[in-house]
This record gives sequence, C-alpha cells and structure tokens, in this order.
Amino acid sequence: MALLLAFYLIFSAVIPASALEGSPATAALVIKADVLYWEGEELVVKEFSGHEERLLVTPETKIEGVVGGRLKTGDKIVAQITDDRKALSIKLQVPDGR
Repeated sequence: MALLLAFYLIFSAVIPASALEGSPATAALVIKADVLYWEGEELVVKEFSGHEERLLVTPETKIEGVVGGRLKTGDKIVAQITDDRKALSIKLQVPDGR
C-alpha cells in the first residue's frame, strides 16, 4: 500500500510539470489591424483603434489565408501575439462579397 502511495505522489508531482513543457509562458493577446508595411522581420500594422504596432514575425508564426506567402499593405488581419509583440498566428480577414 505504501508503494502505491509513493507512486501516486511521484506521478502527481511529475505529470503536471511535464504537461507545462512547451506551453507558452504568457497568454496570447488578440488584435485586429490593417497591414501598413514590412520592415525586416517586423510587420507594422495599425489596429482598428488607431494604435500602431510592430509585430515580430518568425518562421514559427502561423500565417493563414495568404496567397503568395506574404501579407501586403491594406490587408486586414487578426493576430495572436505575446506580451513582447511576437506574432504566434496571423489570419487574413476576407471581407464579405469578395
């Protein structure tokens, strides 16, 4: 019985720690914006609120809905970003009627 209790205590301490490995350290923020231009690895956008942001786009950034592989000026996007403005995902928003 003591052996079962020992296994339970070991696995209850180890499993949650291993489940956290590879998970993002911070919660993602979601922004909606218009693309202004690219500057190196940064995508400069203007949020619908009027605030300008620089998003760091890395090879790990998941980009959806883009034909040709690159966003262009005027594209409307929804992006998930970290607190340090690293883009986790960017999705092109296509307006109705297109």
